[in-house]
Amino acid sequence: MTDGTATGYAARWLPLADGSGLAAVQLDSPAGLSAQFVPSVGMVGCSLSHHGQQVLGIRGGLSGYVGAGKTFGVPLLAPWANRLSGDEYTVAGQTVDVAGVPGVHLDGNGLPIHGLLAAAAGWQVEELTATDTVARCAATLRFDHRRPEFPAFPFPHDLTVAVDLSESTMTVTTSVVAVADRPVPVAFGWHPYFTLPGVPRPEWLLHHPFDTHVELSDVLLPTGETTRVTVADGPLADRTFDDLYAHVADGTTAWIAGGGRRISMTYLRGYPYAIVFAPPDQDLIALEPMTAPTAPFDGHFPVRLVAPGDSFSAVFSIGLAEL
Repeated sequence: MTDGTATGYAARWLPLADGSGLAAVQLDSPAGLSAQFVPSVGMVGCSLSHHGQQVLGIRGGLSGYVGAGKTFGVPLLAPWANRLSGDEYTVAGQTVDVAGVPGVHLDGNGLPIHGLLAAAAGWQVEELTATDTVARCAATLRFDHRRPEFPAFPFPHDLTVAVDLSESTMTVTTSVVAVADRPVPVAFGWHPYFTLPGVPRPEWLLHHPFDTHVELSDVLLPTGETTRVTVADGPLADRTFDDLYAHVADGTTAWIAGGGRRISMTYLRGYPYAIVFAPPDQDLIALEPMTAPTAPFDGHFPVRLVAPGDSFSAVFSIGLAEL
């Protein structure tokens, strides 16, 4: 796989400067946007800089992600996102027990969380190119019986992530192809963490467009009830969120702004659920696109299935703007 360069755009491999010995794919645009993804450890987005300033919440960084599956940056949550309600679930006619399967991580209540592919090896970069209008990287993972995580999601599929950098926007397309004779449940999501460098968290302006709140239990599992809500735009101040929303229409945009910069998340296609996470003790907010809700196989909400031989794609974009 060769690197690509074009007028103002670049797509190349670079060794990471953290001493890990890993290499990242770096995409650059002439508008001052630069993104790094690390295919060898889960195709995680480890950096998104705007005019040289990091706009991702790095938290424990790549070492915490590789060592303990602790999320940071822009991690993919697959093949299911967020929590399961227990070790066992039933979907597409199969009952699955995830206990003890490699790749399973538990939250503070002992529930499986964030899927199976945190820092997973096996991604193959299939495209790394730059033209006069875009820098692009695409990588694919074959998820089948040869993978140690497969018993926890026994539905063979190809998972492809394509990242396109154009001007001040990064667009991420995630695709599932059912490669065997059984349907594949769609339940992946992403967990991008954002920060506004140099701006105190209480001064961040939040545009929150989501209006169908999914009620959660005390261990953050859906109860099946929803409530119509209106969340006022304005300073984040001392507000906190760890909330799930449904009925997110294609094209919906949420954003934070401050210090002359706006970071927007647009749910372009295939993400009817969103999670907003803004803890009180960290200068970050996550605006998470989800193809399915938390505990996706509990029966509270319908599960999308990809028929054998068919495919499904979902798309979101992250935009940076100077104000």
